[in-house]
Amino acid sequence: MKKTKPVIFVVGSTATGKSEWALKLAQEFKGVIINCDSVQCYSHVQIGAAKPTPEELQLVPHYLVSYVTPPEESTAGSYCRDFSEVMEKIPDGTPVFVVGGTGFYFMAIEKGMYPVTEVSEEMKAQVEREMSLPEGPAKLYAELTQVDPEYAAKINIADHYRIGRGIELIRTQGKGVTQIQKEFDEQKTPFAYPLLKIGPEWDREVLRERIALRSHKMLKDGLVDEVEKLLDLGLDKWAPLSSVGYKETIEFVRGHINEDQLLEQITTNTRQLAKRQKTWFQRDKDIHWFDGARGYNEARAVVEKFLNSLTTITPADKNGSI
Repeated sequence: MKKTKPVIFVVGSTATGKSEWALKLAQEFKGVIINCDSVQCYSHVQIGAAKPTPEELQLVPHYLVSYVTPPEESTAGSYCRDFSEVMEKIPDGTPVFVVGGTGFYFMAIEKGMYPVTEVSEEMKAQVEREMSLPEGPAKLYAELTQVDPEYAAKINIADHYRIGRGIELIRTQGKGVTQIQKEFDEQKTPFAYPLLKIGPEWDREVLRERIALRSHKMLKDGLVDEVEKLLDLGLDKWAPLSSVGYKETIEFVRGHINEDQLLEQITTNTRQLAKRQKTWFQRDKDIHWFDGARGYNEARAVVEKFLNSLTTITPADKNGSI
């Protein structure tokens, strides 16, 4: 028996309005929201993370927002554990809207993650030293090929990151990525909850304009002041400050770029991020896409039909009023 908590993934690229959709749906169906954005997990960041406002957070229960504090960092593995703990606390029958743009996190909670042993900092440093030697990449690639030829055949000898990661796992676990993946596939279980996936999408040019307006608004709302305060706290090396919006603003605060360049770089890099996110999500054929400007009611109808199909769950508000 599947657990009676319906889960609705609300996915999409940045600036598509998915958070607004999730909030409205959660209000209409008396549900809760779980954040699935890798930056919104962190405390101390607000404007550049495009988090829900304090007022929005009061409208419906929100989880996994602003809960990772410095110097801690969020990973897909830690997020999966936190997600599972939250799901256990939510009452049966409550619609759960999981919203964000971090595709890898969505994949991890739906399909699970390989049971990979944590690689020590000493091992990482050792492999990095070996990789930096003139003969390092070729030597490590040869070692990888000998132990895990199937994985090695999928990557280029110039892909130092994946070579290094493969070697780290071999030396830590005594087996290659291919074997780890095979063992995982044999043991993994289906997602524990009824699942629907939806997302708003926009014409490319319209989305570009939405991103430009959003970038301008972030700066107008005080992104530079926010970053200056974070730098004063000594958080310049903390993970969320390497994300789009923050890394460019740090460059501005340090005098490396001017104000016009700041806006241009944030806008350009956000567009590139949105393109990567779209590419990721388009690989999932189970996602129902709707027009971002006019498709909300259609999406809502699909959500209602999904909830009604679960005989133990009745939407709290079938009329759609808030």
